[in-house]
Amino acid sequence: MLKIYGANLSEKALIKRVEKAVYARLGQRDIFAISLLIVDGDTIKTVNRDKRGVDAVTDVLSFPYLEKLRLPAQLSDFSDADKLKGRALAGDILICRERATEQATAYEHSYRRELGFLACHGILHLMGFDHIDPEDEKVMTSLQRAVMADLRLER
Repeated sequence: MLKIYGANLSEKALIKRVEKAVYARLGQRDIFAISLLIVDGDTIKTVNRDKRGVDAVTDVLSFPYLEKLRLPAQLSDFSDADKLKGRALAGDILICRERATEQATAYEHSYRRELGFLACHGILHLMGFDHIDPEDEKVMTSLQRAVMADLRLER
């Protein structure tokens, strides 16, 4: 269950498609509770400063609730403390609309493609993927490309 705040109807529809495509790629049933917020630059800068110590606007922030997630996961893999209304609490994602718009222009593709990519990136972080070490980055980048291709949102 993906709860989306601050988005218009077309953005919500796109983000929900991205969520389904990520789960399909991972062979994962939709058992997670995720909150995704579309915010402005000031809001994401404040959260970035307060939570990460980085006083700058960024494009996407992900705050996973679950550690060492093993996919595909089942609800029975989680304790009651990790669940809400019959779903495993995966975490929160913030996407900066202003930064997504700027990056779409800079990369010469659509805002729709950029928003889809940022949602995919955020969801993959909640599913336990990261890009800190080069090997992990290869895996995450490959998954992102595959999901974007599945959705026909390539560059």
